[in-house]
Amino acid sequence: MSWPRIQFLEIGDQPWCPAWLHDHEQLSLTQLWNLRVPLWSHGSLATQACAVIQEHLRDPSSYTIVDICAGAGGPTPLIELEINRKLEVQGKEGVRFILTDLFPPVREWARIAKMQPQIAYRAEGVDARDVGRLAEAGSRECRIFNICFHHFDDGDAVGILRSALQSADAFMIFEITARDVPTCLCSPLVFFWGFYVTLFWLWRSPVRLFFTFVVPIAPLALWVDGLISCLRTRTPGEIQELIARSGADLDGWRFTSGRRAVQWPFITLYYSVGVKSDS
Repeated sequence: MSWPRIQFLEIGDQPWCPAWLHDHEQLSLTQLWNLRVPLWSHGSLATQACAVIQEHLRDPSSYTIVDICAGAGGPTPLIELEINRKLEVQGKEGVRFILTDLFPPVREWARIAKMQPQIAYRAEGVDARDVGRLAEAGSRECRIFNICFHHFDDGDAVGILRSALQSADAFMIFEITARDVPTCLCSPLVFFWGFYVTLFWLWRSPVRLFFTFVVPIAPLALWVDGLISCLRTRTPGEIQELIARSGADLDGWRFTSGRRAVQWPFITLYYSVGVKSDS
């Protein structure tokens, strides 16, 4: 069961949102990508994303994967480690990744790139609605959108898809929310995840400790933004409608969508994929 999409704004998207709160939300989501619960989890969100990449890209080593709205890095460093570890075992070359964003956090990206040589970044701002080809000559290009596509209104989303269809060879949209009753009912669980993140990764920050355990603003914001994400995440059919509106040449493209359970019934990876048939 679904209902009409609502383009609400999350607290983390507001210009008045404090930097520490925005960082807390970003870290919470990043750590969620690596969460594994013994005897329950089907891998992690990151491992399931890697499985989707390997399932739909015939030869991942021939691609450069561009995280087109990377923020502070998000799950891409985790995905890079997972997929290249598997490819190394198979005796194949690793996949190269590029981080881009309209407002690039260059210092954080430089730290990531220093530790993981297969990850590069664009220091200048990149508008996802108008992106030229970023992969080097001889490499195919796949653009990924890690739990960010629901942030864009329909006009921007059409432009972003048009750009991907015109200048890339594949795209993948990953979401961890859905516009349905079960997902909305599970969304309050991220409130408790906010406490866990502060306790294990941010315990040295008095501000974060106070606004988590004394006045629980950080967990509450995470819950509210998670619910808003549910209300504005697009269905596969709605993404197909945006693709049709893009006006791009769709000859040779094939589109699929699906879901992968990670911690049933609370965490599921939803995906929509477009790949050129000759890629």
